[in-house]
Amino acid sequence: MKIASMKLLPTAVFAVLVFTAGCATTNVNSVERADPQARPNFIADKRIITDASLAGKVKILAVNEGKVSGDHLKIQVRVENNRSKTISVRYRVEWVDAQGMMLPTPTDLWKPLIMQGREQGVIEAVAVSPLAVDFVVKIQET
Repeated sequence: MKIASMKLLPTAVFAVLVFTAGCATTNVNSVERADPQARPNFIADKRIITDASLAGKVKILAVNEGKVSGDHLKIQVRVENNRSKTISVRYRVEWVDAQGMMLPTPTDLWKPLIMQGREQGVIEAVAVSPLAVDFVVKIQET
């Protein structure tokens, strides 16, 4: 009798592990100051949606811009994972000068962003040149 129960023990342990792993959540809890001291410079944005599936998964919350090193444009795009599961995207930022011309940007500069369920993330970039006055952020699901 003991031998039969010992043979079932590994199977029972495996079943419990599989069951509990399936119930695990990837949501993220966070805490922040109730009265924020930061005063971001949010800007109006225009969104062009070509992937409705991705738009349902990743929500753009706000676009903030500033200057660094005195003359380089810096942006932060706050995004949120609308799903309860982890999502992996990649993004790139293209910079535009005052005449509307795209500034040279390495074509392979896609950066990864992984967000847990319901987590907010930040897409951040600094212009490649002080001539940049505008930008285009592209996001793809990986």
